[in-house]
Amino acid sequence: MDGDRPKPLARRYRLLSVVGRGGMGTVWRAYDETLDRDVAVKEVRLPGRITETERRALCRRLLAEARATAALRHPGVAAVHDVLVEGGRPWIVMEFLPSCSLNRLVGESGPLGVRRTAQIGAAVLSVLRAAHTAGILHRDVKPSNVLVCDDGRVLLTDFGLALHTDQRRDPGGMLQAETMAAGIEGSPAYLAPERVHGLPSVEASDLWSLGATLYTAVEGFSPFLRCHALASMVAVLLGDYPRPVRAGALGPVIEGLLRERPEDRLSAEAAARMLQEVADAEPAGATAAVLTAPSRPRGPVPDRAARVRRTLRVPVRVGRRLRPGAVLSVAVLAAVAVGVGTWTARWNSVGKSDSVALRPAAGVEAKMVKYTEAGAYSVRVPAGWQSERRDDVMEWDDQASGRGLRISPAPGAPLDGLRAAERRAEAGRLYPGYRRLRLEAAPELGENAAEWEFVWNGGHGGGESGARAGGEHVLCSRAAGYEFCFHAPEPHWTPGQRLYDRVLRTFKSQKG
Repeated sequence: MDGDRPKPLARRYRLLSVVGRGGMGTVWRAYDETLDRDVAVKEVRLPGRITETERRALCRRLLAEARATAALRHPGVAAVHDVLVEGGRPWIVMEFLPSCSLNRLVGESGPLGVRRTAQIGAAVLSVLRAAHTAGILHRDVKPSNVLVCDDGRVLLTDFGLALHTDQRRDPGGMLQAETMAAGIEGSPAYLAPERVHGLPSVEASDLWSLGATLYTAVEGFSPFLRCHALASMVAVLLGDYPRPVRAGALGPVIEGLLRERPEDRLSAEAAARMLQEVADAEPAGATAAVLTAPSRPRGPVPDRAARVRRTLRVPVRVGRRLRPGAVLSVAVLAAVAVGVGTWTARWNSVGKSDSVALRPAAGVEAKMVKYTEAGAYSVRVPAGWQSERRDDVMEWDDQASGRGLRISPAPGAPLDGLRAAERRAEAGRLYPGYRRLRLEAAPELGENAAEWEFVWNGGHGGGESGARAGGEHVLCSRAAGYEFCFHAPEPHWTPGQRLYDRVLRTFKSQKG
């Protein structure tokens, strides 16, 4: 019977189950038969077409990661037990701790509370300060590399891109992350501006990435994640991200860490002090109060439509000015993209993780991310869409495609509610050129459900230009006590409606 089982690695580590995957690596839960304990084993999967030089570079990188991790004796870093090469591939054997990545935690459960986010941030910053003291830059801080353990520990993992700032302490160059192909390494939405500029990493670069990670944890989405790697980096260069609305006392910390110039960012000491103050003082229920605000009756989309169209004309957030250096870098990135036809920066095993959303190829559906409204519902929306919250109403918009979605509570009879909304819209002349397509019951959506579909002269850019472009198509659905309003440019309605149907299929009410 034992002969049918795979042989243990190095005659002692028996692989049991996969606990994580990256673009070029897999993390296994394994059993150490010699010491009778569970361990984590990181396996590197080498690409099929790879030169011997590249193979050696990957092996050196994994060994570098093991050395960087082993050099840090800190409770927030998993202990390294062993490094071995088997089957022509390197493997790292580490301490096993039942855990969940911060990326998965937010994706499945929604935004974290202010106090919990501050606690996690303080723990990650403690690891970074220890690493910086040892002369090591992590260079890939992001939610999928932060593990929240069942026993309460918070780990910062994956030192695969670690860089030693003092070559004398790393004479073999093992911690110098090699680039296998020309390009920027790391996850675009979490790369500090100076790294997108092509400048060397500094300690403040890790702090900027921590700020983006804290934002993701407390707001529920990445501030700079867009539908394409290039678009994410442009957003980083422009400082184009929605102001935090759930962060509360964490707001100054996040915005202080996300400053463009490294020398202007909060210091590690100041950030640690502020995080600890928030962790100690912030009431545990503060965020829940925001998520359960009482509902207010609202119409389907009229009061939002004109404002959205105006927003689409503005390339960056209000109050943020385009800097000459940022404009130059955006121009350079655009020239690179045009020259090669697509973005070809090669990501390592970290860069291809679940925190990166690239533009899908033709026929491939866009990546969806989960949003959870505590105690109310969960839904999946396209990654990279910008979100905005107003009381108990959630809105998502994609400026590139002109599509948008709005979800709000809608008590009462669905069909009567939509008829009343139409009367208000007509009385207020909220939709120039309004033309109803249908307003009817929609039993296929659920009991007593209803839909209101129409077109109007609005569109991507608004006004007369929007009318010339074909106007805007809107579909509002009421079911399960909620209203869902989706809009898209009329000429592109068919693919837009397919996307809307896909979103609706993911909606799950949490109400009894």
